[in-house]
Amino acid sequence: MAFPRLPIPAVLRPHCPEPPAATPAAAPAIEGTEPAPGSPEALQLLAELGVNADDPRLEPAAISHSLQRWLRVRIWLEQLTEEQKQIQEQLRLAHLRGDLRRLLPTTADGNGYVVAPQQALIRRKGRKQWHYSPACQELDCQLKARQDHEQRSGSASYRLGAGFWELRAIRD
Repeated sequence: MAFPRLPIPAVLRPHCPEPPAATPAAAPAIEGTEPAPGSPEALQLLAELGVNADDPRLEPAAISHSLQRWLRVRIWLEQLTEEQKQIQEQLRLAHLRGDLRRLLPTTADGNGYVVAPQQALIRRKGRKQWHYSPACQELDCQLKARQDHEQRSGSASYRLGAGFWELRAIRD
């Protein structure tokens, strides 16, 4: 089922730029973007940053090492994310059983547990997860404008996601 293309209100147009027209490769760079690799603008930017042809960071071995390190860090972050999920679930279960309340002192407001002299583990509600009408799925640009409209008008619905733990400094 096709949905009609809705006009985009003027106030929302900055969030919905027109699709770029086909431009030749030598077109000037758009402000805020990096210049094309090897272009005079790129070479000027490198010079302004103090990067010259002898920069050791640009040696093939250094680039290869950086790429390998980036991949290792990326895998490590994914592993840490999974471990964090498991720990979050363990803490949730301990909280539900009342184990945390028996093992740790509660914060002054009763919304968390003191885990170190100046650190508290705070239980937070899950974040809102919005669900929108099918009309919002027609085009990405229209989606953003329509979601904002539906959230403000109350026609979009949401549910709270899973709760999560947060580590915060305790304020005196």
